[in-house]
Amino acid sequence: MTATISFDRLSDVYDSTRGLPPGISEQITDTILDIVSPTSETKFFEIGVGTGRIAIPIAKRGYSYTGIDVSEKMLSELHRKLEGISHLLTAVKGDASTLQFADNSFDVGLTVHVFHLVSAWKQALAEIRRVLKSGSVYLYTHGTMDSNLANPNHDLMFRQRWEDIIASYGYPLPRYGATEEEVLTELRAQGASLETVIAAKWQSELTVNKSLEHYQNRVYRPSWHLPDDVFAKAIDDLRGWALEHYGSLDYDLSSETKFKIVVVRNWA
Repeated sequence: MTATISFDRLSDVYDSTRGLPPGISEQITDTILDIVSPTSETKFFEIGVGTGRIAIPIAKRGYSYTGIDVSEKMLSELHRKLEGISHLLTAVKGDASTLQFADNSFDVGLTVHVFHLVSAWKQALAEIRRVLKSGSVYLYTHGTMDSNLANPNHDLMFRQRWEDIIASYGYPLPRYGATEEEVLTELRAQGASLETVIAAKWQSELTVNKSLEHYQNRVYRPSWHLPDDVFAKAIDDLRGWALEHYGSLDYDLSSETKFKIVVVRNWA
């Protein structure tokens, strides 16, 4: 099996750290259904289904939905959330690069914030293309959220500073999968037509201190490979930089957040 990052360690806090605000899931569901115009016969599938943030609202509308994930604990959380709900959702453990489905099995494919975690991402794309029917729609989202920040690029600044810090301790961030532009370039090269759709917008409340807490709690993958002693030093360094850069841990980093979908057609 090729290298794919599992989120087992975050299964119990994933929704609280990456969940969507009330009402936003329904907006995203409405947008997806508007894009694909499904019928009662439409079959959805999603690689990296996780805890079902995208899958469950669609499945609750009565559509057939198959979800694949490498994390048993994330799938367990998904199954827990489905208890007592009428649905046509099947969730199975599997790797994105070797899908256990026949050719031309599905009408709509989805991946949300997945390909940066999959080393064999081109093989995974080929598998998605294989299991989609001719004329199908593929919905691709590289990052769950695309933010316009009042404080420009704060998330990138935090991330870059963190990567610089851990690299200085001899633990550079391992590269696993693809960037968004690499995936989109590959899709264009394969003849696909791409359209960007903003499925939802909302206001995200955030302070410097809250952002630091996310790093402290190892919510983000770039801290998972660090030994505890190095991690503790790196967090102190990040906190020191944040205080110097922003002047206060209460500094407001709130932003308008967007859920962006790239609609891929003329591909499968």
